[in-house]
Amino acid sequence: MRRKRNSGRKRSNKFCQDNRTSQDQTSLVTRQRPFGVTILAVLQTLLGILFLLGVFSLTVARFRLSEVVPHVRLFPVGFSVVMIALFALAAIDFVLAYGLWNGSTWAWKISLVFAVVGIAFFIFSIFLRPGIGEITSLMIDVLALYYLMQPRVQAYYRKDSAAPI
Repeated sequence: MRRKRNSGRKRSNKFCQDNRTSQDQTSLVTRQRPFGVTILAVLQTLLGILFLLGVFSLTVARFRLSEVVPHVRLFPVGFSVVMIALFALAAIDFVLAYGLWNGSTWAWKISLVFAVVGIAFFIFSIFLRPGIGEITSLMIDVLALYYLMQPRVQAYYRKDSAAPI
């Protein structure tokens, strides 16, 4: 029995094929988004929507109140400043939600800063006016900070894909 010369070629092709497959598999490994990160991104989006509703409400109130009570001038500069601030906060929330959803390191860092600032703000506001809203907001910020500091979440936001997830 004679061996075919192609058998050597098949082996080399098989080796290359196996080698290529393992390289493709390592490049196809994607980071899986933790469920809590999805929740944080959705909550951030909802907060942005609420800020946009605030802008819309102030816009309607500004024009409707001037029609109902024409001789009373509402502070137009104050309304404009608040509307611009709410719109800017909505834009920040949408960009942050996008970054959290896609695993951007900058979004993780900014979320940490916002959580720490929120904790400080709500601790201060509890002393001024204790209420269920302040306590609830404080608990949400504490939980968000705790969750963002978990090793699995930190690994999701790392740049290198070799980090354990």
